[in-house]
Amino acid sequence: MTGDFRGRVPTLWHGRGIARQTTTRLTAGRDTLVFADSAVAPSFLVGPPARTMLVEARAVDVAVVQAMAREISRRPPHMIVAFGGGTVLDASKIAALALARGRVFDYAIGHAAKAALTLLPDAPPPVDIVAVPTTLGTSSETNSVAVLQNEHGYRLLVGRALRPRHAVLDPCNLATLSSASVREGALEALLRLAGASTSPRGDSRGNRDASALGAALLTAVAQGTASAAARLRLARLSAATQRTAALRGKDPYSARHWYVANEVAFRLGVRKMVATAAVIAAVWDRIGAGDPRWGDRASLHGFWSHVAAAAALPDDPSAGIAALIDRWAIPRPPRPPDSEIRRISAAIETSWGHRRPMLPGLVEEDFRDVLRDSRWSAPSVGEDHRPPMFRREEVK
Repeated sequence: MTGDFRGRVPTLWHGRGIARQTTTRLTAGRDTLVFADSAVAPSFLVGPPARTMLVEARAVDVAVVQAMAREISRRPPHMIVAFGGGTVLDASKIAALALARGRVFDYAIGHAAKAALTLLPDAPPPVDIVAVPTTLGTSSETNSVAVLQNEHGYRLLVGRALRPRHAVLDPCNLATLSSASVREGALEALLRLAGASTSPRGDSRGNRDASALGAALLTAVAQGTASAAARLRLARLSAATQRTAALRGKDPYSARHWYVANEVAFRLGVRKMVATAAVIAAVWDRIGAGDPRWGDRASLHGFWSHVAAAAALPDDPSAGIAALIDRWAIPRPPRPPDSEIRRISAAIETSWGHRRPMLPGLVEEDFRDVLRDSRWSAPSVGEDHRPPMFRREEVK
């Protein structure tokens, strides 16, 4: 999912050791509120007059976002610094809507309780946000979308009011990431480009940018991911997906796999890219078979032909992405039982499919077929021996 590109893009700051000096300079003399991931916050300090609220990334949901919004409203800051992974950055962006006119925050929370997609009123950001990511691939530091978790699932909010003012990329903040996490981030950025490239409504410049960035991502991972320079390059390439023409096509919902993976991740309690690794080849199989509801075959093949050449991958997009996932050792969840597949398929149709613009014309049966054809890590477990992750939605 990509947001409307109207308005300025964030100012991008990048370099080794740059985060502390840049945030200190940007916040000098301004009342600043810092939202920081509690797992990494000790390594990041903004001097007075900043105040800090620690956020446990794994526990972030709508209640945590509301608590963050209350802290903002209690003493409105001149600037917000968000330090953490995509979850913390998204939560900070949503909470900052508490300073927007017209009760936009209340609207966003209320609408997300009823619908999977919330389009925010068109308005500039209500406060300057400095986004300092500690993970790779989400591009939350540069985009105008955010994901909110509530009791119904992962809900998507879109609007330029969510776009940060500054993005600070410092490889020192990425040093503790495992190589596996770096590869997952690179895959997320790659599939963001690929998703945009499955639409027949793209333009030549956007297609060129997407292909060039996709090839560069694969080349960068192949050259190694351990060094600070390598991680900074990958972070810059991920940010570039939002700052070039690559995602500016006329179809904002072209990444059809995202909506399927989003629901799989929530229902099974796994990371988004773990869910994506399972479903992406099955979705691309349908595009390759000429089903226009999933995407445009020629557009996907055009993108993949450039990307595959950079990494000696199979020419067929579905086979190629499956080979890449295996090469990068991206984990996949165990195959859920058929009863769980039916529940997930129904949830996808309810939230994103049928007459909705995200997955138009696709219904529960289509999603069930995709999930049955997906690449799970193990055969189906029995109904009476399901691991706890598969029982998440059964207890209301």
